[in-house]
Amino acid sequence: MKTTTSQKVKIGIFTVAGILILVIGIFLIGKKKNLFGDTFHIYGTFNNVGGLQVGNNIRFAGINVGTVEDISIISDTLIRVDMVLQSKIKPFLKSNSLASIGSDGLMGDKLITIVAGPDNKVLLSNGGKILTINPLDFDKSIAKLTNMASNAEIISAELAAITMQLRQGKGSMGRLLYRDDLAKGLEGTMVNAQRMTGSLADITGEIKSGKGSLGRLLYNDDLSKSLEGTAENAKTTMSTINDAAYGFSENMKALQGNFLFKGYFKRKAKEDEKKIAEGGKVTETDVELSDAEIAEIEAAADKAHQLIIERKKKEKGQ
Repeated sequence: MKTTTSQKVKIGIFTVAGILILVIGIFLIGKKKNLFGDTFHIYGTFNNVGGLQVGNNIRFAGINVGTVEDISIISDTLIRVDMVLQSKIKPFLKSNSLASIGSDGLMGDKLITIVAGPDNKVLLSNGGKILTINPLDFDKSIAKLTNMASNAEIISAELAAITMQLRQGKGSMGRLLYRDDLAKGLEGTMVNAQRMTGSLADITGEIKSGKGSLGRLLYNDDLSKSLEGTAENAKTTMSTINDAAYGFSENMKALQGNFLFKGYFKRKAKEDEKKIAEGGKVTETDVELSDAEIAEIEAAADKAHQLIIERKKKEKGQ
């Protein structure tokens, strides 16, 4: 069976279209993988790449500027990620730039995000190492969130139980919110407090008006004047006692010089000297007088008293 001209045309068109689609696909893939433009290479090290794969995008300032070229394990805690970037961003990539692993959306593919560091004139060289930030461990975060959710569930259950007890009137708070007993008790306490404050106000008023000992002491001069009079009388009494003591001393001196008592005082002095010589002590309890001596002293005292009275009368007459 011979092929017709129309069939040949169709086959040619189909072949050309297939070749064009293949070329466009190669161009697009090559452009995405930076196969046809000027590129340079850098690398970074991470403790955990978090699911990053070869061919994932690299973004700088929100623009795709490269891809992940290779991922290799250096040690059990260190992974090297080689990156190929477009040369047009090389003037903006400084030595203090930071590379971190993130996600393209909430559930999207992993990618590397490069953030420019503070002002720095030193550019990152071709094949140089970029500073990195280890990605967040989502498994640990999910475990923490699960633990927090469990704790929140326990807390909510406890709060629900407390709320039920409050609504049943249990406890002081429940009685205060849903029962009248505690409220009535508080009202009675307030009434008693008002009565007490009223009584205190009355007492204060009476004290201010000078009633009672405390009122007289604080707001009345009578008690203070009475106390002043008592103090004055006490002073007068002490003065009288001092005068009497002085007069008694003078009378004793006069009795010692009186001829009627010289014999008695001489005998008393000899007895005291004798007791001192024998090693004894002279005290007031050692003085013992006979009835005759007491009568003699009383008679002499009367005479002396009469003489003093007569002397005072003479002095007044003069």
